[in-house]
Formats: sequence, C-alpha cells, structure tokens
Amino acid sequence: MSLAGPRLDRPSAIGDEGRPRATSLWIATLAVVVAVGLVGVAIGEPSLLPTLGLPVGLTVAGVGLLERDGFVDQFVAHALLLTFGTAFALIVLLAPFVAGPGLAVSGCALALAGVGAAWADIGGEKLKPAATGTVLGYVSMLASAAAVTVLLGLGYLGTAVVSGITGVSSPIGSLTGFLVVAAGTAGVVRLSLRWLPILELTPRRRRPVVERRLATLRQYLTWTMSGAIVAIVVVAVLVLGGVTAGLSASQSVLAGGLEALSSPIVVWPIVAVGALSAAAGAVALVLRRLTREVDADTTRQTAAVVAGFGFSVPFLFGLVLLIASNGTVLGPVLLGAALLIPLLIGPLAVAFVLGGGVVCIALGILPSRATGPAIAAAGLVVAAIGVAGVSALLAFGCIAAAVLVWDLSTFGLGVTAELGHLPETRRLELFHGAIAVGVGIAAVAVATGLEFLRSGAFAGVSAAGAAFVVVVGVLLLLVPLRG
Repeated sequence: MSLAGPRLDRPSAIGDEGRPRATSLWIATLAVVVAVGLVGVAIGEPSLLPTLGLPVGLTVAGVGLLERDGFVDQFVAHALLLTFGTAFALIVLLAPFVAGPGLAVSGCALALAGVGAAWADIGGEKLKPAATGTVLGYVSMLASAAAVTVLLGLGYLGTAVVSGITGVSSPIGSLTGFLVVAAGTAGVVRLSLRWLPILELTPRRRRPVVERRLATLRQYLTWTMSGAIVAIVVVAVLVLGGVTAGLSASQSVLAGGLEALSSPIVVWPIVAVGALSAAAGAVALVLRRLTREVDADTTRQTAAVVAGFGFSVPFLFGLVLLIASNGTVLGPVLLGAALLIPLLIGPLAVAFVLGGGVVCIALGILPSRATGPAIAAAGLVVAAIGVAGVSALLAFGCIAAAVLVWDLSTFGLGVTAELGHLPETRRLELFHGAIAVGVGIAAVAVATGLEFLRSGAFAGVSAAGAAFVVVVGVLLLLVPLRG
C-alpha cells in the first residue's frame, strides 16, 4: 500500500472505479495541507501539520494494511491502530475540551485523515473490520494481563509449595512430598502430550513408530501418576496406624534415603519438566484454536489477539509501577499512569471514532464510495468553526477549502467512473482544478469584504442584516460546486 502516487488509481490495485484521479486528489491534498498549516500558525502552533501528520498517516496506514491477507501485515496494522490510532482518536475526541482553539486541532486531524483515506482508497467497508479488530485487541490485552497475573500468582504459590516440600526434614514428609510432585508432573506431562503436535511435525514414514512410542509413554505416565497416588494413600494409612513412628531411630539408612527424596536437586528438575510441558502444551493449544480455520477473517482475528497480548506487557509494567510506588513516589506514579491511561482509554477511543464512521455510513450521513473526501471536508468545516474567533478570513478559507476538496474529489471519482483508467485526463483535471481554486479564492475575498463591511461601516445593522451577509458568503463559497 502506498499513501501517494498516481498508480493507486489503477484497477488492478483497488478495483474498477478506485479513488479520485491523482491530479484532482493532489490539488485537494494541497488545499488541506495549506489550510492546516495556516490554522496552526493562527492558533500559535506552527508545527501543527507535522505533529498531526505522524499519528494520522500511520493510522491511515494501519487501516489500509487490514486489506492484506498476510499475518505480518495484519499484525502491523493492529499494532499501528493500538498506538498511533490511539493518539489520533484522543486528539479528535479530547482536543475540543482543551482550552484554546482545540476544536480547530480536532478538525485538522479529521481533514488530514480524510485526505489520507482518499489516497489509500479507504472506503466505508474498511472501517468496520478496523473497529472490530481494535476492540478484539483491547479485550485480548486485558485478558492477557489478567491471565499473566493469574499465572504469576500460581507460579508464586507453586514455588512456595515446592520450597515447603524441599524444606521437609522428616522421612515420611519427604516421601509424601516427592510422591505429590511425581504425581502432579506425570499428570501434567500426560495432559500436555494431547495438545503438542508431535505427530503432525513427524515425517509421515515415521509416524507409526512415534505413535506407538507415545502410547507407551502415556501408559507409563498413567501408571506413575496412579502409583504415586496409591503410595500416598498407603503412607497415610501407615502414619495413622503408627507404623512409621520409630523409623528414624530404627532404620537410619532408610530414613536418610527417604529424606534425600525432597532434596532440591531431586525435586526441582522434576518440577521444571512439568512446568515446561504445561507451557508448551498451553501454547500449542492456543495456536491450534486460533488457526483452526485459516482464512482472511481468522488471520485478522489472530493478529489482533497477538497484538493485544503484546500490549499487555506495558500494561502490566505500568500496573506494577503504580503498585510498587504505593502512590508516594512521583516518578513511578507518573510513568505508570502514562502507560495505563492511554492503554485503558485509547483503544476504546479508536473503536468509538471508527465505529462512529460506520454508523454514519449506515445512516447515509457519510457516502460509502467517497468516505475519505467527505471526512476531509467535514474536518475543514470543524476547523473553520474552531478558528472563527481567531480570524474570519481563515474561517472563510477553511470553508472554501472544504468545498474545494469535496468538488475536486467527486470530480475525480466521476471522471474515473465515466472514462475508466486508461484515458489521460490530467489536463481536464488541471483545468477544472484551476477554475475551482480561482472561484474559491474569489469567493473568500468577497465574503471577507462583506464581513469587513458588516463589522466596520455597517456595524450597527440589525441581526437580519448580518444573517444576510452570512447567507451571501455561503452562497459564494458554494459556487465551485458545479454540476
């Protein structure tokens, strides 16, 4: 996928009609870039364009990559949505609540996202899988964090139990602990053999031999587990009957041998075998569940789950920082909050923004075929509202740029739909673009002059007169929209 360049409007890349023709889209892009740059200068943020360009561009790239079938492409797409998509969504949703012209910043972000979506041919049908994948990644992140926490707790508990077993000094206690470890390890390994794809990874000619050996191994493990359990019951009966009361005094050699069974050198290797078998079996089971039906949807869901699992690491790290600092050390508290807050609300913001686009398309508010240009035009209108109190001229310019973007984009789409991709239409598009830009500049000049007269020579006119000036200005700005 490329975000720019004339070859994206070829039918072999994105369909029969595709995105607007490259020349028209370049002029529309230039209008958006100029408008965003001027808005940034007007509100005291001259670096607004490059600041917004990074998260917006990579968010658009993430949505565009979801059209590819490879797992790596899908994983990168979801990773971009969970990182830069979070930044973009938070800017769009939270900037209007920040002091100053935050509404203008939100509108500029939408305008850049719209023109980027037009270049990448991101239509309405591509927003739904992006929103669904973001929610799936968010749920995977929380579930993975919870699962890792539970596993760490179980690991701590198991370590404490094994340490207690190795610390036993009595012969009967040592024997009982060894039998418990042996029974548990045999059961875990026996269960893991059901999940591990040993036969699937074995060459076909050797599978009968390996299958017989696995059956024998399962039988031995079953006998070991059953024998250890029976031995524990027998030892319990002997202890209750008082048979083992004087074992240490009468049979010192036997007692010493039994005490050696709970030695760390004996117990920990057995526990390690069980732990590794359980981990390998769990990983194999999860991968088998995720890849049971290999198709585009399954690949997309698997990539979202894996991406969410990856983001559970910084989530847990931030949580550990907050817990370890106990709310008293400022540095860890700030770092933990900086990790947790975006990870908790960011993906929800992304899903809300993308889901809002899906709802608007379903209600007919956004056109499915021209979603990108419509978002860009709407963003420029929002930016015009945000800078209206700063500069009337810039507000008129943003409105004119919105109309210009919509006109040029729909014209480029219409040319592609009517003439196809083969005819050379650059001169036609340049002529149309030059006329549209000239009319837009003239309309902004006339509207600005009317505003100057209203606020200067005719400052005392009634509200009806002011409304008349506004209506005339809007009509002039709509002149570029020709049939």
